[in-house]
Amino acid sequence: MAAQPAVRAQSNTPVKIGVLTDQSGAAADFSGRGTVLAARMAVEDFGGKVLGRPIELLDGDHLSKPDLGVALARRWYDEGVEAIFDVGLTSIAIGVQQLARDKNKVVVYLSTGSTDITGKYCSPNGIHWTYDTYSQANGAFLAYGGSPKDSWYFLTMDYAYGANLERDVTNRVAATGGKVLGTSKHSFEATDFASDILRAQSSKATVVGLMTTTMHSVTVMKQVEEFGLRAGGQRVAAPALTFHDIKALGLPIAHDLMIVEAFYWDLNEASRAFAKRYLEKFGRMPNMNQASAYGAVTHYLKSVEAAGAVEPGKVLPKMKATPINDFMTKDGSIRADGRVIRDMYLLRAKKPAESKGEWDLLELVKTLPGSEIFKAPDTEACNLVR
Repeated sequence: MAAQPAVRAQSNTPVKIGVLTDQSGAAADFSGRGTVLAARMAVEDFGGKVLGRPIELLDGDHLSKPDLGVALARRWYDEGVEAIFDVGLTSIAIGVQQLARDKNKVVVYLSTGSTDITGKYCSPNGIHWTYDTYSQANGAFLAYGGSPKDSWYFLTMDYAYGANLERDVTNRVAATGGKVLGTSKHSFEATDFASDILRAQSSKATVVGLMTTTMHSVTVMKQVEEFGLRAGGQRVAAPALTFHDIKALGLPIAHDLMIVEAFYWDLNEASRAFAKRYLEKFGRMPNMNQASAYGAVTHYLKSVEAAGAVEPGKVLPKMKATPINDFMTKDGSIRADGRVIRDMYLLRAKKPAESKGEWDLLELVKTLPGSEIFKAPDTEACNLVR
């Protein structure tokens, strides 16, 4: 009888998970409050409990500031948060990756792009869920390159994300015999890209690659249109552009741009059903990061339930052994290095006359199999796949 209060206390102790994201800074539209909403929808649809314990979902705004983001993650883990979702900015992700390993917790990256998360920073505690720079670069190359006659000029953000994008596209260009004619680098704080665009234009490269973040790509693309690069015959590849960037640009500018996404709301009945619910709650359609929050949180909670425990040593093997199936992902899998392998989609921004509504922005060009669009395991950098 004396043990019963302890059992009751355990059943009432919440299972804490957190969504760490940029809710009011430069990347707020890329993930932000929309990702928090999708995670909450997943918890609600799961029934609000797991293992008989209430699920408590925390959300934190790191404002795309590394010190703030890592400090908040540390505090959450110390206060009993079992898993953190999203994270975003690479510099924050690298810090959280080490924290999760040191404290034996779980972290699932949604809007983080760097392939280093499953390369030199790989960890048994980290899962790279949605996309990465290699899949974006690979898709951009397939859409705009592929011929030995192609030449490229890069406008690259001087930051890990931009460097990774440029590296991955350069490797593909070199493999087909194409040429890279040059690179102009800009800072994270840059807002005027005129001189860089003029260099790209004067290079006469057949493809101008915008190797910059989603937060910068809209501004760069508007300036690219002002300088008439596409009108002059140059193709413009913008791997980091997302669904919401196409909305921000507007189809008069964005038409015929090609993007690679893990999700588009109008792909099938299941994606449309989720998007309708999300739109009713948030007033906007979900992008791939926001949609993936629902699947990632659900997969984690199912794995906790199947493991019968919240300890990462029991939950993570279940997550990696269980196929991912939801409205966004069919028969997805998690590699030993943490990379989720799923199909991606090559999508074309519609011409204004082709659009039938506010959110009717994209047309499916091709499904890109996960086995081909993602980079092979890095056996030199990551000891988990040796």
